[in-house]
Amino acid sequence: MSKLLLLFALVGCSPMIYTRGVPNLAQVDPGVWRSGEPDPDGWAYVQQLAAGRRVHVVKLNFDAEGADDGARVLGFDVQYLPVQPEGDQDAWDDARDALAEPDEVSVERAVALLATCAAHPDTDFCLVHCTHGQDRTGYVVGRYRVERDGWTKQEAWDEMLYRHFHWELVGLVRAWEQFRAP
Repeated sequence: MSKLLLLFALVGCSPMIYTRGVPNLAQVDPGVWRSGEPDPDGWAYVQQLAAGRRVHVVKLNFDAEGADDGARVLGFDVQYLPVQPEGDQDAWDDARDALAEPDEVSVERAVALLATCAAHPDTDFCLVHCTHGQDRTGYVVGRYRVERDGWTKQEAWDEMLYRHFHWELVGLVRAWEQFRAP
């Protein structure tokens, strides 16, 4: 039991690198970016990055994990597509949710939104995020890489790990393993 608790405690140990109030910010493709939940100053930076384009926010975390009010105030289109596992709960809920698999409909809709922005990078800017920008965001971006960018599953998995995806999240890993590239 103590090994299991240690394993889940380590899930929260990945680095959080902030860029002007946006954790783990990285460009995926022209018009497509990924991150964790921006703080209020971070939303202003996202607006600067968008440089006058329509901003679409793909929110993968649950409402209890953070608010996108700053995005809405700036007029961003916020799409709420929560994906399991729900994060930032107590240790027991985190341990239980590590087994949860993502909602396939939300994942498919998120990937489609990213693809739409990538197809129109001169007019559209998309930011996909969860709480930390590592696991749920990593999974969705991994799927996008395979489905839309033509990457192999191994290439996408390597990027997921590079961006601090937690292999301990059994449900996400199981969903990744079951995912069949088109």
